[in-house]
Amino acid sequence: MGNLPVVTTSFVGRDNELVSVERALRDHRLVTLTGPGGVGKSRLALRTAERARDDYADGVWWADLSHLHDEQLLATTVCDGVGLLDHSPRRPVAALGEWLSGRRLLLVLDCCERIVGPCGQLVAELLASAPGLTVLTTSREPLGTADEKCVEVPPLSAGDDGDEAVRLFHERAAAVSPGLSLDDPGSAAAVAEICRRLDGIPLALELACAQLRENSAQEITGRLASRMEELTDDTLWPRRHRALRTTIGWSHELCAPLERLLWARLSVFRGVITAPDAEAVCAGGPLDAGAVAPALERLADQSVLRRTGDGYRMLDTLREYGAMWLAELAEDALLTDRHARH
Repeated sequence: MGNLPVVTTSFVGRDNELVSVERALRDHRLVTLTGPGGVGKSRLALRTAERARDDYADGVWWADLSHLHDEQLLATTVCDGVGLLDHSPRRPVAALGEWLSGRRLLLVLDCCERIVGPCGQLVAELLASAPGLTVLTTSREPLGTADEKCVEVPPLSAGDDGDEAVRLFHERAAAVSPGLSLDDPGSAAAVAEICRRLDGIPLALELACAQLRENSAQEITGRLASRMEELTDDTLWPRRHRALRTTIGWSHELCAPLERLLWARLSVFRGVITAPDAEAVCAGGPLDAGAVAPALERLADQSVLRRTGDGYRMLDTLREYGAMWLAELAEDALLTDRHARH
């Protein structure tokens, strides 16, 4: 029972993440998968939901929120997701809460980041009214609801032939070009380099594989210097993931103006970024020094940065996007020089 999306491509790896999410669902009624665009949150949520079907007597239900820009249709969209038709004058959330109250089911809310606040409020209300309800969400950042358990979804490991990124690349390559062999030393080295350059981001790897229809792995490797322009494909699910530029651009537009400015300026860093270093290099103009540390935290909350023990790190793919905007702002020379002097 349920309405899970049908996806024809295989699910590769993620054994550790699946165990973590399934454990979290056993111990918590609200679990949120966080991570940057294209890292595989939706696919991991779908795989988890598929494996959990037998655990919920009233099914596993899916609501895609990616098309919503405000909260007006949020409750209605979730009602549609679970197949609830209510013609009473009640608020949709009241009807939904009553319908859920006597059921034991898993509700998956995919792509909450555009309306993260309203999503958190809706989920809190539904959990309070439906004791048999468990909710799994995907979002760039946590919903901020009480008792929420967050599971960060990292990129696939990339580098060696046995790594998940290479396995994914080979499986998608076989689907794109069934007669293509990537086992010779030159192709194998090119595939490993592609996976490394693309940070093991599943979306990026699938977009790269799409180029195998007309290019060799070696040719793709040579073109990745302009990866934001090259990696497009018209067949990927879901529609919002048809270009890496679009995927990262979506995250970019959801950031506040000062957060976007800091994202661009941080692109001059490599490795760990500490708050004092970021303040010394990136402050200036509308971004004063006191605003840098809070903006760093916001970028980390939105999965643009990843927290480490010493500070923050940015994936190369996200750094390249920031560098593109830094050049658009005509600040690339200034920030590079400031970084070098610091």
